[in-house]
Amino acid sequence: MGDNGAIARFLADHDGVVTIDQALSCGLSRGEIKGRVARGDWLAMARGLYRSATHPVTESSMIRAAVLAYRGVADRTTAAWWHGLLDVVPEGITLSCAQARAPLDWPVSIRSVRRRYGPSALTTVRDLPIARKPLTALMTSVELDEGSQFLDRALQTKAVTLVELQRAIDDNAGICGMARARRLVAVAASDSESAAERLFVTLLKDRGLTGWVQQLWLGPWRMDFAWPDLQIAVEISGWSYHRDVRRHGNDLAKANYLESIGWRELQFDWHMINDSGEDCIQQVINLIDARSTVDSW
Repeated sequence: MGDNGAIARFLADHDGVVTIDQALSCGLSRGEIKGRVARGDWLAMARGLYRSATHPVTESSMIRAAVLAYRGVADRTTAAWWHGLLDVVPEGITLSCAQARAPLDWPVSIRSVRRRYGPSALTTVRDLPIARKPLTALMTSVELDEGSQFLDRALQTKAVTLVELQRAIDDNAGICGMARARRLVAVAASDSESAAERLFVTLLKDRGLTGWVQQLWLGPWRMDFAWPDLQIAVEISGWSYHRDVRRHGNDLAKANYLESIGWRELQFDWHMINDSGEDCIQQVINLIDARSTVDSW
Protein backbone atom coordinates (compact mmCIF):
# COMPACT_ATOMS: atom_id res chain seq x y z
CA MET A 1 0.00 0.00 0.00
CA GLY A 2 2.96 2.30 0.63
CA ASP A 3 3.34 5.43 2.67
CA ASN A 4 1.96 8.83 1.85
CA GLY A 5 1.26 12.15 3.46
CA ALA A 6 3.05 13.16 6.65
CA ILE A 7 4.72 9.79 7.27
CA ALA A 8 6.08 9.65 3.71
CA ARG A 9 7.60 13.09 4.11
CA PHE A 10 9.06 12.14 7.47
CA LEU A 11 10.69 8.99 6.09
CA ALA A 12 12.14 10.92 3.17
CA ASP A 13 13.71 13.45 5.52
CA HIS A 14 14.99 10.85 7.99
CA ASP A 15 16.72 8.29 5.78
CA GLY A 16 13.75 5.92 5.90
CA VAL A 17 14.14 5.38 9.67
CA VAL A 18 11.35 6.00 12.19
CA THR A 19 10.52 5.19 15.79
CA ILE A 20 7.08 4.18 16.94
CA ASP A 21 6.62 7.51 18.74
CA GLN A 22 7.60 9.43 15.60
CA ALA A 23 5.18 7.39 13.52
CA LEU A 24 2.38 8.10 16.00
CA SER A 25 3.24 11.80 15.81
CA CYS A 26 2.78 11.61 12.03
CA GLY A 27 -0.79 10.42 12.53
CA LEU A 28 -0.47 6.65 12.25
CA SER A 29 -2.23 4.37 14.69
CA ARG A 30 -0.54 1.43 16.38
CA GLY A 31 -2.62 -0.87 14.23
CA GLU A 32 -1.40 0.83 11.05
CA ILE A 33 2.18 0.47 12.23
CA LYS A 34 1.69 -3.25 12.93
CA GLY A 35 0.11 -3.65 9.51
CA ARG A 36 3.09 -2.13 7.77
CA VAL A 37 5.42 -4.48 9.64
CA ALA A 38 3.23 -7.51 8.89
CA ARG A 39 3.17 -6.68 5.16
CA GLY A 40 6.91 -6.15 5.06
CA ASP A 41 6.59 -2.46 4.21
CA TRP A 42 8.54 -1.66 7.35
CA LEU A 43 11.38 -3.71 8.77
CA ALA A 44 11.94 -3.89 12.53
CA MET A 45 15.52 -2.88 13.43
CA ALA A 46 15.15 -2.81 17.20
CA ARG A 47 12.33 -2.50 19.69
CA GLY A 48 10.12 0.35 18.52
CA LEU A 49 12.45 1.21 15.63
CA TYR A 50 11.74 0.60 11.95
CA ARG A 51 13.15 1.15 8.47
CA SER A 52 11.01 1.58 5.41
CA ALA A 53 11.66 -1.26 2.96
CA THR A 54 11.47 1.18 0.05
CA HIS A 55 14.43 3.20 1.35
CA PRO A 56 17.99 1.95 0.76
CA VAL A 57 20.36 1.07 3.57
CA THR A 58 22.91 3.89 3.69
CA GLU A 59 25.55 5.22 6.08
CA SER A 60 23.08 7.87 7.16
CA SER A 61 20.26 5.41 7.81
CA MET A 62 22.46 3.11 9.91
CA ILE A 63 23.88 6.00 11.93
CA ARG A 64 20.43 7.42 12.55
CA ALA A 65 19.09 4.01 13.54
CA ALA A 66 22.00 3.32 15.89
CA VAL A 67 21.63 6.65 17.70
CA LEU A 68 17.88 6.08 18.09
CA ALA A 69 18.27 2.45 19.19
CA TYR A 70 20.80 3.40 21.86
CA ARG A 71 18.92 6.58 22.77
CA GLY A 72 22.23 8.34 22.50
CA VAL A 73 24.07 11.01 20.55
CA ALA A 74 26.50 10.70 17.66
CA ASP A 75 30.02 11.82 18.55
CA ARG A 76 33.69 11.38 17.65
CA THR A 77 34.36 10.21 14.08
CA THR A 78 30.72 9.51 13.24
CA ALA A 79 29.77 13.04 14.25
CA ALA A 80 32.70 14.36 12.21
CA TRP A 81 31.30 12.69 9.10
CA TRP A 82 27.78 13.90 9.88
CA HIS A 83 29.10 17.46 10.23
CA GLY A 84 30.97 17.14 6.92
CA LEU A 85 34.43 17.20 8.52
CA LEU A 86 35.30 13.76 7.08
CA ASP A 87 34.61 12.59 3.53
CA VAL A 88 34.40 8.89 4.40
CA VAL A 89 32.66 7.26 7.35
CA PRO A 90 35.31 5.57 9.51
CA GLU A 91 34.63 1.97 10.44
CA GLY A 92 32.39 1.65 13.47
CA ILE A 93 29.54 3.98 14.40
CA THR A 94 30.62 6.07 17.40
CA LEU A 95 28.02 7.29 19.86
CA SER A 96 27.49 7.96 23.55
CA CYS A 97 24.48 7.14 25.71
CA ALA A 98 23.47 7.81 29.27
CA GLN A 99 22.88 4.13 30.11
CA ALA A 100 24.53 0.93 28.93
CA ARG A 101 22.61 -0.82 26.16
CA ALA A 102 22.66 -4.41 24.97
CA PRO A 103 24.62 -4.73 21.71
CA LEU A 104 22.56 -4.98 18.54
CA ASP A 105 22.87 -7.87 16.13
CA TRP A 106 23.52 -5.63 13.14
CA PRO A 107 26.00 -6.02 10.27
CA VAL A 108 27.82 -2.87 11.38
CA SER A 109 30.13 -2.20 14.31
CA ILE A 110 28.83 0.20 16.96
CA ARG A 111 31.28 1.69 19.43
CA SER A 112 29.16 3.07 22.23
CA VAL A 113 30.44 4.81 25.35
CA ARG A 114 28.49 5.50 28.49
CA ARG A 115 28.72 9.25 28.84
CA ARG A 116 26.52 12.22 29.69
CA TYR A 117 27.13 15.46 27.85
CA GLY A 118 26.13 18.87 29.10
CA PRO A 119 23.51 20.72 27.04
CA SER A 120 26.10 23.13 25.65
CA ALA A 121 28.04 20.23 24.12
CA LEU A 122 25.19 19.03 21.92
CA THR A 123 23.24 20.21 18.91
CA THR A 124 20.86 18.76 16.33
CA VAL A 125 21.80 18.31 12.69
CA ARG A 126 19.19 16.91 10.31
CA ASP A 127 17.11 16.03 13.35
CA LEU A 128 19.88 13.88 14.84
CA PRO A 129 21.33 14.60 18.30
CA ILE A 130 25.04 15.09 17.86
CA ALA A 131 28.10 16.60 19.54
CA ARG A 132 28.74 20.18 18.46
CA LYS A 133 31.31 20.73 15.74
CA PRO A 134 34.18 22.09 17.93
CA LEU A 135 33.86 19.22 20.42
CA THR A 136 33.54 16.77 17.55
CA ALA A 137 36.74 18.10 15.97
CA LEU A 138 38.62 17.72 19.25
CA MET A 139 37.41 14.18 19.93
CA THR A 140 38.12 13.09 16.37
CA SER A 141 41.63 14.54 16.49
CA VAL A 142 42.52 12.12 19.30
CA GLU A 143 40.76 9.16 17.65
CA LEU A 144 42.42 9.29 14.24
CA ASP A 145 46.02 8.23 13.62
CA GLU A 146 46.49 11.46 11.65
CA GLY A 147 44.46 13.49 14.10
CA SER A 148 46.68 16.57 14.06
CA GLN A 149 46.33 16.82 10.28
CA PHE A 150 42.57 16.46 10.59
CA LEU A 151 42.44 19.29 13.12
CA ASP A 152 44.73 21.41 10.95
CA ARG A 153 42.35 20.99 7.98
CA ALA A 154 39.35 21.88 10.12
CA LEU A 155 41.06 25.11 11.16
CA GLN A 156 42.35 25.86 7.68
CA THR A 157 38.88 25.49 6.13
CA LYS A 158 37.37 27.56 8.97
CA ALA A 159 35.06 24.71 9.95
CA VAL A 160 36.09 25.57 13.51
CA THR A 161 38.12 28.34 15.14
CA LEU A 162 40.76 28.27 17.84
CA VAL A 163 38.46 30.18 20.16
CA GLU A 164 35.71 27.59 19.67
CA LEU A 165 38.13 24.73 20.27
CA GLN A 166 39.54 26.29 23.43
CA ARG A 167 36.04 26.93 24.76
CA ALA A 168 35.02 23.33 24.03
CA ILE A 169 38.08 22.06 25.92
CA ASP A 170 37.25 24.19 28.95
CA ASP A 171 33.59 23.09 28.89
CA ASN A 172 34.40 19.38 28.51
CA ALA A 173 37.69 19.04 30.38
CA GLY A 174 36.71 15.74 32.01
CA ILE A 175 36.11 13.83 28.78
CA CYS A 176 38.64 11.13 27.91
CA GLY A 177 41.20 12.44 25.44
CA MET A 178 40.78 16.12 26.23
CA ALA A 179 44.29 16.38 27.67
CA ARG A 180 45.77 15.28 24.36
CA ALA A 181 43.38 17.51 22.44
CA ARG A 182 44.45 20.45 24.61
CA ARG A 183 48.09 19.83 23.65
CA LEU A 184 47.21 19.80 19.95
CA VAL A 185 45.28 23.05 20.24
CA ALA A 186 48.19 24.61 22.10
CA VAL A 187 50.48 23.69 19.21
CA ALA A 188 47.99 25.10 16.70
CA ALA A 189 47.83 28.36 18.64
CA SER A 190 51.62 28.66 18.89
CA ASP A 191 54.45 29.10 16.40
CA SER A 192 54.32 25.50 15.22
CA GLU A 193 57.00 26.14 12.60
CA SER A 194 59.58 27.00 15.26
CA ALA A 195 58.51 23.97 17.28
CA ALA A 196 58.98 21.78 14.20
CA GLU A 197 62.46 23.24 13.61
CA ARG A 198 63.49 22.54 17.19
CA LEU A 199 62.27 18.96 16.91
CA PHE A 200 64.10 18.56 13.59
CA VAL A 201 67.36 19.71 15.23
CA THR A 202 66.88 17.10 17.94
CA LEU A 203 66.33 14.39 15.32
CA LEU A 204 69.46 15.45 13.41
CA LYS A 205 71.59 15.33 16.55
CA ASP A 206 70.12 11.99 17.64
CA ARG A 207 71.20 10.47 14.32
CA GLY A 208 74.61 12.14 14.47
CA LEU A 209 74.20 14.08 11.23
CA THR A 210 76.70 16.87 10.64
CA GLY A 211 77.57 19.43 7.99
CA TRP A 212 74.31 21.32 8.26
CA VAL A 213 73.67 24.97 9.05
CA GLN A 214 70.51 26.90 9.82
CA GLN A 215 69.12 30.07 8.24
CA LEU A 216 71.47 30.09 5.25
CA TRP A 217 70.83 32.83 2.68
CA LEU A 218 70.86 31.83 -0.97
CA GLY A 219 70.14 34.75 -3.26
CA PRO A 220 66.89 36.33 -2.05
CA TRP A 221 65.85 33.27 0.00
CA ARG A 222 66.71 31.99 3.44
CA MET A 223 66.93 28.22 3.95
CA ASP A 224 65.75 26.72 7.24
CA PHE A 225 68.43 24.01 7.06
CA ALA A 226 71.16 23.47 4.50
CA TRP A 227 74.11 21.25 3.69
CA PRO A 228 76.06 23.79 1.58
CA ASP A 229 78.78 21.36 0.44
CA LEU A 230 76.14 19.00 -0.96
CA GLN A 231 73.71 21.70 -2.10
CA ILE A 232 70.85 20.28 -0.06
CA ALA A 233 68.15 22.41 1.56
CA VAL A 234 65.41 21.40 3.98
CA GLU A 235 62.39 23.61 4.49
CA ILE A 236 60.23 23.27 7.59
CA SER A 237 56.67 24.51 7.87
CA GLY A 238 54.17 24.52 10.71
CA TRP A 239 50.46 23.83 10.55
CA SER A 240 48.80 24.68 7.22
CA TYR A 241 46.31 26.73 9.23
CA HIS A 242 49.01 29.41 9.60
CA ARG A 243 49.96 29.54 5.91
CA ASP A 244 48.30 32.01 3.56
CA VAL A 245 48.29 32.24 -0.23
CA ARG A 246 51.28 34.59 -0.23
CA ARG A 247 53.39 32.20 1.86
CA HIS A 248 52.45 29.34 -0.44
CA GLY A 249 53.54 31.39 -3.46
CA ASN A 250 56.86 32.25 -1.83
CA ASP A 251 57.52 28.59 -1.08
CA LEU A 252 56.96 27.70 -4.73
CA ALA A 253 59.24 30.52 -5.90
CA LYS A 254 61.96 29.41 -3.49
CA ALA A 255 61.72 25.81 -4.68
CA ASN A 256 61.99 26.93 -8.31
CA TYR A 257 65.03 29.06 -7.51
CA LEU A 258 66.81 26.19 -5.78
CA GLU A 259 66.12 23.94 -8.75
CA SER A 260 67.54 26.54 -11.12
CA ILE A 261 70.90 26.65 -9.28
CA GLY A 262 71.21 22.89 -8.93
CA TRP A 263 70.14 22.48 -5.32
CA ARG A 264 67.85 19.73 -4.02
CA GLU A 265 65.16 20.55 -1.52
CA LEU A 266 63.16 18.47 0.94
CA GLN A 267 60.04 19.86 2.59
CA PHE A 268 58.59 18.67 5.89
CA ASP A 269 55.77 20.06 8.02
CA TRP A 270 55.04 19.80 11.74
CA HIS A 271 52.81 16.77 11.28
CA MET A 272 55.43 14.83 9.35
CA ILE A 273 58.20 15.61 11.83
CA ASN A 274 56.04 14.99 14.89
CA ASP A 275 54.34 11.83 13.65
CA SER A 276 57.04 10.28 11.45
CA GLY A 277 60.27 12.03 12.40
CA GLU A 278 62.48 9.02 11.71
CA ASP A 279 61.07 8.73 8.19
CA CYS A 280 61.91 12.40 7.57
CA ILE A 281 65.48 11.96 8.79
CA GLN A 282 65.88 8.85 6.65
CA GLN A 283 64.90 10.87 3.58
CA VAL A 284 67.60 13.37 4.46
CA ILE A 285 70.17 10.59 4.90
CA ASN A 286 69.21 9.02 1.57
CA LEU A 287 69.63 12.36 -0.20
CA ILE A 288 72.97 13.00 1.49
CA ASP A 289 74.20 9.57 0.38
CA ALA A 290 73.01 10.22 -3.18
CA ARG A 291 74.59 13.69 -3.37
CA SER A 292 77.84 12.42 -1.84
CA THR A 293 78.33 10.03 -4.75
CA VAL A 294 80.44 11.67 -7.42
CA ASP A 295 78.55 9.95 -10.22
CA SER A 296 75.33 11.62 -9.15
CA TRP A 297 76.65 15.13 -9.84
